[in-house]
Amino acid sequence: MLTLEVAVSTMTVNSLISRLISVSMFLAGNLRKSLLAVTIVSGLLSLFFAQRGVDTPPPAAIEVTETTVVVTTTIYVAPIRYIVQLGDTLFGIAETNRLNMQVLMEMNGITDPDRVEAGQELIFPPANGFVPVAPSTTMKP
Repeated sequence: MLTLEVAVSTMTVNSLISRLISVSMFLAGNLRKSLLAVTIVSGLLSLFFAQRGVDTPPPAAIEVTETTVVVTTTIYVAPIRYIVQLGDTLFGIAETNRLNMQVLMEMNGITDPDRVEAGQELIFPPANGFVPVAPSTTMKP
């Protein structure tokens, strides 16, 4: 009786495996058919929409215009003031503040660099390096 049960269960497993194989083949075949159908439909739709609006518009005349805009910005920088201390020299002040001694002399109307007095007020060039020649007409921002 035991051999009969083993034979029946083996037949059941074999039939179950064969049925699973046939179902998977059926599904694989249907999947291929579905993919083929989707590909065909999407191709036809792309051809349909590509044919719509085939009329090409007439070429437009394009004129190239070159525009140059000049923008001038004046930024007001207040002058830096320095009071000469006892023992200061014009050369020492210029070296300490990293200034050009000639520009410092011109801005302050100094003709002899050895003649600076304690308490004298010196005007330094602004930090941006611009030395104004005439009063600015631009208002402060």
